Order: sequence, then C-alpha cells, then structure tokens
Amino acid sequence: MKILTKNFIIICFITLFTYVLLPNNNLTFLTVNAESKSSTIGGVEIGDLEKDEITNHLKKAIENWKRDSEIVIEGVGVHLPIDTTFFVFDVEASVNEYINITEKPWYAFWKSDSIVHIPLQLTLEPELITSIDENSQLNTEETINNIKRQVGMLTEEPIEAVLMDLSDLETERIAFSIEEVSINLVGLSEVTETLNDQVISTGEVFSFIDKTSEINNSFSDETADFIGSMFYSLILQTDFDIVERHSQGVIPSYLEPGVEADIDLPLNKDIKFVNNNSPALLKVSLKDSSLLIELYSLSNKTISKYEVRDSQVVKPRTIYRYSPDLKPGEESLIQEGTTGRRVSVYRVVSDKKGPFNKEEIISEDYYPPTHRIILKSSLASEATFTKDPDLEIDLNGDGLSDINENESTNFTKPETDSENTTLEDDLDSLPEGSYYDKAGNIISTK
Repeated sequence: MKILTKNFIIICFITLFTYVLLPNNNLTFLTVNAESKSSTIGGVEIGDLEKDEITNHLKKAIENWKRDSEIVIEGVGVHLPIDTTFFVFDVEASVNEYINITEKPWYAFWKSDSIVHIPLQLTLEPELITSIDENSQLNTEETINNIKRQVGMLTEEPIEAVLMDLSDLETERIAFSIEEVSINLVGLSEVTETLNDQVISTGEVFSFIDKTSEINNSFSDETADFIGSMFYSLILQTDFDIVERHSQGVIPSYLEPGVEADIDLPLNKDIKFVNNNSPALLKVSLKDSSLLIELYSLSNKTISKYEVRDSQVVKPRTIYRYSPDLKPGEESLIQEGTTGRRVSVYRVVSDKKGPFNKEEIISEDYYPPTHRIILKSSLASEATFTKDPDLEIDLNGDGLSDINENESTNFTKPETDSENTTLEDDLDSLPEGSYYDKAGNIISTK
C-alpha cells in the first residue's frame, strides 16, 4: 500500500513538472518574443508598475488618445468618421486581466516574468452601433470586432470596414438591360469579364473608363458605345444619379433614340453615375447572341422606369450643288435625305405600395437629318420666251399694248441705226415751232 502511494506521488510530481516545463502551456498567455522589453496594455508599456500605477498610467494614455485622435472607418465606398467619446474603456477589468495572465504560480518560481501584450477592454455606445447597423454596406458584427481590436490598442490608423457578403446582395434584381449583338464588337468578352461581379458601393461614383482602364486597348469604340448605351438604359431604371452621359448624335441600330451613350477615351467622354442607395452588384454576361446586364441590390421601396416622349420628326432639306461637267439641264443625285428626330427622356419613380409618383426629365436629344444633295449643271440652257397675258393690257385705248414686249424682258435688243435715223427724220419733218402731244397729235405754236 505504501509502495503504491509512493509511486502515485512520484507520477503526479513528474506529470506536474513536465507540464510546467512545456513551452506552450496555458499558464502564460500572449507570450511574445524576447525582443520586447516590457509588457503592454492597449499598446501602453507597463514596465514594473504596481496595479494602481498601471491604472493611472492607462487612464492618462486613454485621455490623451481621445483628445488627439481622429478615428475613421474606411473601405471601398465607405468613409465613416467616429467620435472618440463613443468608446467606453474598462481600465479596471483590463488591469485585472493583465495581472491574472502575468501572475506566476508558486510552483513556477524559477521562471522569468512573462512579457505579454493585451488590448484594453471596451464597449461601444449604442449610437455608434446603430450608425454602423444602418449602413447597409457594412457587416455590422465583423466591423464592430475590427473596431474593438484596433481601438483596444489605441491605434490611430483607419479602421478597416468589413463589407457585407456579396451573396447577400443578390436578393432582388432591381434593373436589367438585354440587347442582341447585331454588329461586330471587338473585345466584348474582355469587357464583359472585367465588369462582371463589380460591386457599386453606397456613394461610389461608377465610371466606365475607370473600370475598364486596364483593358482599354483591347476593345473598339463601337464596343464601348454599345456597352455604355446599355449601362445608360440600365441606370435609367434606378434612382441612381447620372453624373455624365454624352449622346452619339446619330440613332444607332440598337436601343431607341434617346437611350444611347457615346464613350470616347481620347476625348474623355464617359458614362458615370452615383449609387445613392444600398450596395449594388453588377452581373454582365453573354446569353447566346445577346448581352445581358443586371443590377442586384437589397429590396427598395420604390421602382423606377424611363419613358421616351415628345418625339418630333425633323425633315431634311435639299441642297443644290453646281458643276460645269454636266450638260445644260442635267442633274445627278449625290445623297438621299433621311429624317432626323428630337426626343426627351423622362425617369419616373414610383412607390411600390403607395400613390407616390415623381418624374424628372433626364435628357433632350437631337439627331440631325441627313440632307438631300443634288448636283446640277452650271451651264445655262437656251432661253425661251412666252408672252405674259398680264402685259397685253391697253389702258390708253390706242389699240396697242401699253408695255413694250422688249421692256418686259431682260433680253432687250439694242435699237438699230436705221431705227434711230427714222426717228430723227420724223422730228425734222415737223413745221417750225410744232411738236407731238402725248396722243401723237401735232401741236403748232404759230
């Protein structure tokens, strides 16, 4: 019996001794390498201070940090400043945790003091938690954990925002645009792959040129115009603010007049818009011979659509050009005319459940007509003359037309010498002191 008891005691002692000597045991927490000179609480060095001294030292460090620090949560599309008064530090609990970790048991008297680094214990004011929870972009739980971890070390670095899982965004399709690819579009697959699964954060300005900057040499202008036009059609179905859009000035073979966009990289013509609501997820894909662009986001209380109104046809004019190469009277059609158009695009936003309805004009576009051009000969043809019955009027009753036919045309013949001579002879044959009156009678003064 004594032998068993003795053996049991020896086994227990050996087990305890071995446990204490293990390098990774639970008696020392947060042990760091030997390069650290002193333990820290919340990044504040403790040294050999006693409990009360540690408490006062930490309170002073927290006070200075709150006064001098500007804390902000940052991420893609997120910039949320935080007032330091929203952080409530529990200094007493932090000090007690430090003492519990660093206090050595009696059986480890030969071990050196552990060097540990622990964060300050803290809680967040309800106002801060509410503001984080109301931001639909943020994963509330993980963002709060990041705040506690970084603020617990009294850091002044921006706190990383943890965005919500992308899968949560695909709860509702709020808009889509689909169009058959009827023209040759170079680089369409590359652009599709680049834009697919893009997240448009709240407050983010989406720019087509910026999003495709890394592949801008792989697609053509026609491809950019086609996709840019589809984006314009897509955003018109939302309440996103349209920052920039340019018209092509001509009616393309896709979509309808007023719902198209011009993308020009050298001239920096872009399609830009701002997401004012919950984060949105883009889905861009090729379906058979059609391009499909979808926009997913959290459920919204309103629905949006666009309407093209006030369509006016603009008729072409006929323009004449002249050439000496054509025969007199000959003409040739150089260009056939086509009509132009004026349109206005409206966005209508309605409440899903109520009578609320708001509409705004988004754009007024003008597509000029193509004028008809005719080439005519610049050579004059022989003039033909016809009598004008209005000029055959006899008002003085002399039986002759009051207007000389030669005076009624620009092609007057000069009087011949014989006619001039006859007129002079008639004047010379009058008696001296006589003359003709207006009726042609001879009046004598003698």
